[in-house]
Amino acid sequence: MLKGKKALVTGAGRGVGVAIARLLAAEGATVAVAYRASKESAELLAQELGGVALQADLTDTAQAERLVAQSLGELGGLDILVNNAAGFGPLKPLAEYTWDEIDAEWHAVVKPVVTVTRAALPHFQAQKSGKIVCLSATLLQRPAPGQGAHAMAKAAVLAYTRSLAREVGPDGITVNAVSPGMALTEFSQNLPESLKAAVAERTPLRRLATPEDVARAVLFFCSPLSDFITGANLAPDGGLAVL
Repeated sequence: MLKGKKALVTGAGRGVGVAIARLLAAEGATVAVAYRASKESAELLAQELGGVALQADLTDTAQAERLVAQSLGELGGLDILVNNAAGFGPLKPLAEYTWDEIDAEWHAVVKPVVTVTRAALPHFQAQKSGKIVCLSATLLQRPAPGQGAHAMAKAAVLAYTRSLAREVGPDGITVNAVSPGMALTEFSQNLPESLKAAVAERTPLRRLATPEDVARAVLFFCSPLSDFITGANLAPDGGLAVL
């Protein structure tokens, strides 16, 4: 479905980002694998996919702009941007968070989305096409104790997605969100087994998401199947958000 397309996937050195990059490449896209610290895994993945690995700290505006410029140069263009990169602060009650800590969470979650998207938009607008997918979270519908600051930041990502979709739709650009629940990634491996079991038990499909489950939802928004969909939010969470 993506033959001949060029895609930039941020946060693709590990976890869900790896699965997204692999699936887009499997569907024919040439992929720029963007990473911050996971150099070895990102370079191996880029070699596997026939793409390119590019390093950048996306909380730094200059580095985000450089990443987009490098992607355009290395790939010979850009059709798809997947904003997957995000940090995750300490798990603790919101009442214990200082404003500076909440601000740091927004800096790690929201700023990468804004900086990279802003850098890519002039190219998409010039070619009158482009597909942007932002990763949010089902924490917005199903708040979890200790994860309030992250949920606030991911809510901002969703608001940004919906607002941007209204603004750039006339330019032929779609902007959509994918909001997974708890997924089986390196991060969740460090969570208590009892917590993961409890989430799976509350999920109608009785399991946690795999990275591939999330990647398929992203692929939908990157493919021609979603050409007339923008400002939407898809939750590959096994039905957890509807409860």
